[in-house]
Amino acid sequence: MKNKKYYLISLLFTVYFTSATASPLIVAHRAGTADYPENTVHAINMAIKNQVDVIWLSIQITRDGIPVLYRPSDLKSLTNSEGLISDHSLLEVKMLDAAHFFKTDGQYSYRGRGIKIPSLQDIFTRFPKTHFILDIKSPDADPVIMANILSTLITSNNMLDKVTLYSTERKYLDALPDGINKFENRHVTRKILTNAVMANDCKIPAKRGKTQHHAFELRREVKVVEKFTLGKGTSHAQLVWNQQAMDCFKKNSNSKILLIGINSAEDYQLAKDLGADYVMADSPATARYWR
Repeated sequence: MKNKKYYLISLLFTVYFTSATASPLIVAHRAGTADYPENTVHAINMAIKNQVDVIWLSIQITRDGIPVLYRPSDLKSLTNSEGLISDHSLLEVKMLDAAHFFKTDGQYSYRGRGIKIPSLQDIFTRFPKTHFILDIKSPDADPVIMANILSTLITSNNMLDKVTLYSTERKYLDALPDGINKFENRHVTRKILTNAVMANDCKIPAKRGKTQHHAFELRREVKVVEKFTLGKGTSHAQLVWNQQAMDCFKKNSNSKILLIGINSAEDYQLAKDLGADYVMADSPATARYWR
């Protein structure tokens, strides 16, 4: 019965991402990092007003084990403080100015206007019907502890069918329990993509009954290393999605593709032509006019 419940939740999540429209769904990167102070309630509100379909948020945990919205490794990057999120309590983090360094037209127009770092609980409470992708960014969190905290919070807020987890660090994804929607390990996605584009070789593992979420940049600078008997040669190249690669991923009917770095109408149209399921955009205010 438990497995059936989780399968139904996964199915509901999948149905949302396969809506009747052929246009890719728009994901607001960090709630719209180009438009408003990222990962804040204000940015989320504005992204929703700009008709995005999904909100992408960056997650770290505080010293007292509370998930909050913040991306960089040091508080000095975006706030009026410094140090790691994990060195501060939730109360301390909530006193900081989340918009301290955000500029519009060369001015710190949001500085001192009360825009704070919210907790993930704050977000679930305010936006219970919104779909989210949570990017685990804690540089020093224990994967098992992080997984337990996030899964408990997602489950207790009835957000299982509205949240999926992402991380560039495989350890955080591997620690997540069954029943939590998550993206495939980035290394796996990169390998499938590289083989399809560069070697005309489609190798994608089948996972029956389970949606596979893959996320990767539309264009990604990569380093190609060629090994010789007497050493190695290195070249820089650009890995770009093409129809052959998309068709490879789509051999699994349950594969869903998120293309990252879609910030122009031309790239959105390319993603649509390729058959991407959803795209990540920095500016919801601009992206709303693409479809």
